[in-house]
Amino acid sequence: MDILNTLGHLGREIHRCYDEFGPLLVFDDGNKRFLSFGTADEQSCQLKKNPLILQHDYARAMLGVLTQYGDLSKLQQVTLLGTGGGTLATVLHDRLPHTHIVAVDVRAAVFRIARQYFSLPRSPRLTTFTQDASHYLATAAAGQCNLLVTDLYQSEGLDPLVLQKDFLQLCAAHLSEHGWLVLNLWKEHREESDCLQQLQAIFPHIRMNTTVDGNWIIWASRSTEDITRDAAKQRCKALAGLLEFNLWQQVKGFFRSASRSR
Repeated sequence: MDILNTLGHLGREIHRCYDEFGPLLVFDDGNKRFLSFGTADEQSCQLKKNPLILQHDYARAMLGVLTQYGDLSKLQQVTLLGTGGGTLATVLHDRLPHTHIVAVDVRAAVFRIARQYFSLPRSPRLTTFTQDASHYLATAAAGQCNLLVTDLYQSEGLDPLVLQKDFLQLCAAHLSEHGWLVLNLWKEHREESDCLQQLQAIFPHIRMNTTVDGNWIIWASRSTEDITRDAAKQRCKALAGLLEFNLWQQVKGFFRSASRSR
């Protein structure tokens, strides 16, 4: 069965290429652009008239971790493992002018497509690495990253690397003392007790929430510093103008009592 038979709902196909990992396709429905790895799941979605407004709930929930930083100007480095269409990198580059963005992806074609079809900028504040995520973390300077976002998906689903203890330890070593790790998982992973136990053994401070689309988003830190629900709500209000969406709608679930682990 042709790929288009399962992805026609995304609009007109405007680009298709293949690499050793499989197909990469770009679709355009006139209003939005989509990146797919050949399955029904969208890897990225971007509003054409305003590429700086994140479209997916899970991406907004991941960005909600910014509420954990009192002063965003002190966020010196953000590392993104898994680039997709580069939508998150593009937003962070624009909205955090004092921050250096590092984008890592094992697929070189991803960066070419992100620049050609999804407005990923060329900038001295945005560095890209075509590498396996574990290799990048193992060779990068330790303790230099303030925010580490992992969104590692293959055509068949979540990269199993993400659930491995060794990988989580590399993530911890990459982060600064008060840095945060963000994981994008599926709701099914909530039932895998080893997953959360391994994470808790490395990161004592965890907040988590499941989006309406079934993504299980985890924020994790080695720091025990915390903010209250009211403080988070106020920070969401302050960030709403910057991000151009209702951030509290995505963040409030992280501040339910059952969403916290310490």
